[in-house]
Amino acid sequence: MLATGQKVPEDYEPATLEHPARNVPKPVMPAEASEETEAGAQAFLDYWLTAQWYAFQTGNTSYAREVTSETCSRCTDQFSRIEDSYDSQKWMAGGNETSKFLPNSFRQRPTGEYTIPVEATSSGILVINDHQAVSRQMPYNSADALDVTLMYENGRWIYITASPRGSL
Repeated sequence: MLATGQKVPEDYEPATLEHPARNVPKPVMPAEASEETEAGAQAFLDYWLTAQWYAFQTGNTSYAREVTSETCSRCTDQFSRIEDSYDSQKWMAGGNETSKFLPNSFRQRPTGEYTIPVEATSSGILVINDHQAVSRQMPYNSADALDVTLMYENGRWIYITASPRGSL
């Protein structure tokens, strides 16, 4: 099951040292993600995480890029690294992340953004080249490390950034 609640199809094959992922389901934006509510923001964040996972699995960053602010240099750098890896015949395995808002934390800042503390987990990521893992991002599970900043404008959410807890 993906963060958005989408079922992973039976013919999906995760990446291995032998081949990239196959039959990866495209992310689908939940209807609830169009609402400027806590549930809508969480549905949007779940979509963003699914779009990011899709990018790790396929090299296609378009779904994540279209809902991410261009001001997030960490995000755009990551998307470029993903594209460069796939362009050079590498592929990735893993990349599944979850982020859940902490209770009673959904508040709009005076600047209009929502900076929300999250409990985040990651399965980690392997970059594979020539049937060998050439780099690794270790999995993590943390209830106190990250805040996510989102903005609601023109009837839709935009992912602004993730930052160390309390840094913004």
